[in-house]
Amino acid sequence: MLPAVQADSRSTSRSDLAYVIGAFTFGWLLGLVVVFKLWHLAHAPRWMMFSGVGYVSLMMAPVLVGFAFARVMGRLAGRGWRGAPLSMIGLGVCGLVAGLLAL
Repeated sequence: MLPAVQADSRSTSRSDLAYVIGAFTFGWLLGLVVVFKLWHLAHAPRWMMFSGVGYVSLMMAPVLVGFAFARVMGRLAGRGWRGAPLSMIGLGVCGLVAGLLAL
């Protein structure tokens, strides 16, 4: 019986890892889109985008958003939120980003 428990825990840890990686990637892409849109709204000159400020905002903001999104989704999944509620949260975040892009 012990090998079956170990096999089950391995598959659970792999699915959890895939979930966290997917949530981070989704959050990172949302952060990248938001940075590009904010640059567009601020009418940032091209030289500013490739200077220190632009480089830091391009490199740090999507990563921070990705980590925050993955952490929040991981905590919600740890509390028993699965399937439809989490996908509705993701859809709501997409709606917020789409609203920002429509500006």
